[in-house]
Amino acid sequence: MSDVPFTVTADLELGSRVEPFVRADSADVRICEGCVPDRLDDASEAGTNFEVSGDRFLLHVPRGASFLVEGGSRITYRRNDTSDRDVALFLLGSAWGALCYQRGLIPLHASAVIRDGQVHAFTGPSGAGKSTLVAALSRSELDFFTDDVLIIDPERIEPGRSFCYAGQKDMKLWKDAFDLTGSDKLGAVRDEPSFEKFFARPATMGENASGLLSSLTILKNENVRRARTPVEIEQISGALALRALRESVYRMRFANAIIGREKLFRTLGALISAVRVQTFDRSLLKSEFESSTAVMRDWILDYDPEAR
Repeated sequence: MSDVPFTVTADLELGSRVEPFVRADSADVRICEGCVPDRLDDASEAGTNFEVSGDRFLLHVPRGASFLVEGGSRITYRRNDTSDRDVALFLLGSAWGALCYQRGLIPLHASAVIRDGQVHAFTGPSGAGKSTLVAALSRSELDFFTDDVLIIDPERIEPGRSFCYAGQKDMKLWKDAFDLTGSDKLGAVRDEPSFEKFFARPATMGENASGLLSSLTILKNENVRRARTPVEIEQISGALALRALRESVYRMRFANAIIGREKLFRTLGALISAVRVQTFDRSLLKSEFESSTAVMRDWILDYDPEAR
């Protein structure tokens, strides 16, 4: 099994975020600075800052760079006076997601740990604590696998299991998460001083950029059962699981515009049949972070893939 679903060559430094994908030459995808149009002719889909026309995807980041993604094999960027760091940030975010869709892949907005080749991923709305939880778990016999993006190949979903790929090998944490997780703070994610998110070094790092996806956990954080069960892990399936995973699709509007709603939902349905989908309900009180994290750590350490 290849460790990455595609390879790239780029004319700017992408950092360690996608290091397993990067090649000096002879790559599947070329990333370079060049001419990016303001509009696409005959756009079939359009949003606030993007357009789709055939196999071309155009993205304009507000007060940032512009990107043209073509045929799943090329990303051209226009700086618009932004730094390499900010170009790379959005290139490896929204433009990277569009590239995946053009190549028939499904990126999920998820962070994950890996143990013995088995990947356990966490998803949920922005601010749910995916990265913070994974950073904490990486201190407890589990290796960091990916942050923010988990890539699914619909062709590699098989009965009872699904291959997956790490979309980002760098971890990003908000300033207040470092005390909770004990992670080492590295450089700022953006040039903007008020944006207090930083790259972080997890306690342990898995070497592989691919693995078998064993569980997908949706962070509910509703705390509605607090009087009865402060922390709860609950398996879900069917329509409930499908609705939950819909919210985990990376840039859903891009997915609908590029690959179509039918293929997207067919893939999510196959994924639900192949892996365990569950919710994790917990308190968001900082005083209870360690104890709730321990519940998930113990669940993963005791997990038997044959018993799913």
